[in-house]
Amino acid sequence: MKAFTYLTPGSAEEAVGLLGQHGPQAQVIAGGQSLLLAMKTRTARPSALVSLAGVDDLAGVRLAASGELVVGATTTYAALSRAPLTGWHTEIAAVAGNLADRPVRTMGTIGGALCDAGPRYDMLTLVTGTGARLEVLGPSGVRTLSPGEFFAPGGGTTLAADEILAAIRFPAADAFTRVVFAKFRQRTFDAALASVLCAARPGNGGVQITVGAVRPVPVVATAADPEAVAAEVLDAAGGPPLVQYQRELVRTLTAQTLSTVNGS
Repeated sequence: MKAFTYLTPGSAEEAVGLLGQHGPQAQVIAGGQSLLLAMKTRTARPSALVSLAGVDDLAGVRLAASGELVVGATTTYAALSRAPLTGWHTEIAAVAGNLADRPVRTMGTIGGALCDAGPRYDMLTLVTGTGARLEVLGPSGVRTLSPGEFFAPGGGTTLAADEILAAIRFPAADAFTRVVFAKFRQRTFDAALASVLCAARPGNGGVQITVGAVRPVPVVATAADPEAVAAEVLDAAGGPPLVQYQRELVRTLTAQTLSTVNGS
């Protein structure tokens, strides 16, 4: 592991300032579950680490006056899984409590997963499928991005070197009548090989289906039939062609989540 400078800002604004001061070779560290492994294998070699561990205003879960659920970027999976949520927001806690293993859930943060942007990470599918908004803090202040603006089409994010993800704003509890997430993984602590999220809107708003883990970024389907969804994901740009088992997983998970959402 290459030597580095470890910096401990006391506020989000100070963290942004340190990133600007130390240049593109500086990186943010929160839970460190992905970054530290990359540093050990020398696939990441930052000259400085800006720790967000002591920035209290970047952690926690609260309801905004608008009804949106605001999750601080450094909130751990474990903390999110224990949050007293209601309505479809309970699915957010369920997803956070059913990934990786206990040590990762204890240390890993929701913002860290989104900034690392691993295609197989559950949080990418969750924020994309629910239309969450991502608050990004930089030298010019806060800008709010949709998942499509935050995630780069070929993988990774559009974050500038001197920006940090501050919070994720999920739609209010009445935005959906039900949200169901399902995934397939080989072992309980593995990342998903395929995931699907179905979100049912009130009235005649229909069901939105989002497929994750099989493309560099989640695919929001326009179809509502498992076979058509699989075909749509197959045609989506980016990444290698889907193999047969991936197509079958997408069909099966889509059928499963649709059945649950429709109460059948």
